[in-house]
Amino acid sequence: MKRFVIKGNICYSSENRELCVMENGYAVCEDGICAGAYKELPECYETFPCYDYTDKLIIPGFADLHVHAPQYSFRGLGMDLELFDWLNTHTFIEEVKYQELDYAEKAYDIFAEDMLKSPTTRACVFGTIHNEATLILMKKLENAGIKGFVGKVNMDRNSPEYLCEESPEKSAEDTEAWIRKAEKFENIRPILIPRFIPTCSDELMEKLSVLQKKYHLPMQSHLSENFGEIQWVHELCPDTA
Repeated sequence: MKRFVIKGNICYSSENRELCVMENGYAVCEDGICAGAYKELPECYETFPCYDYTDKLIIPGFADLHVHAPQYSFRGLGMDLELFDWLNTHTFIEEVKYQELDYAEKAYDIFAEDMLKSPTTRACVFGTIHNEATLILMKKLENAGIKGFVGKVNMDRNSPEYLCEESPEKSAEDTEAWIRKAEKFENIRPILIPRFIPTCSDELMEKLSVLQKKYHLPMQSHLSENFGEIQWVHELCPDTA
């Protein structure tokens, strides 16, 4: 249903530094977009279905700008570990499982369903290196009504053999094939993801740059998270310091 009204205590911002609360007002949704908040419902909206949540708080959906869907299954684990120990102990071992599409189907079902039940309605989501599993993730989020970006991860060096793409050329080739298939989605759009500098060669970064310009896509990655990583990046890329 794309046209409806919600009644309740509406919390919203008319400007980026102003917070407004309208007690038992009306928020109008028209064609998937909020058409406005009103103390009294305008006559032109009176035929819209109205959901009455009197005295309950109605807020805009949250936007999660960085979430790893395949890491959802072990959330909260390994908080005592440094990044690289955590990746090798938990993350990489989990992400390789997504080459099995049955596993991806089940895991991403849980992720998409829990996302739908959460306050988050917009998200930038990391997948894995696997094309088909990432397309499954996109389809499930699309069907759940979430809007945002999902990306196939790229990594061609300093990674476990079972999760390292064979070459920059193959990684870029797979990424372009995924982009073409991902264009069919309406609300979930593709985003380019070099995992981070330690796992992405200069050649791969250059090829992803070509794809970015060709398809006009956004890109997301990671900044250095600790001093050890900063030192490693400096050693890998001494000319960029």
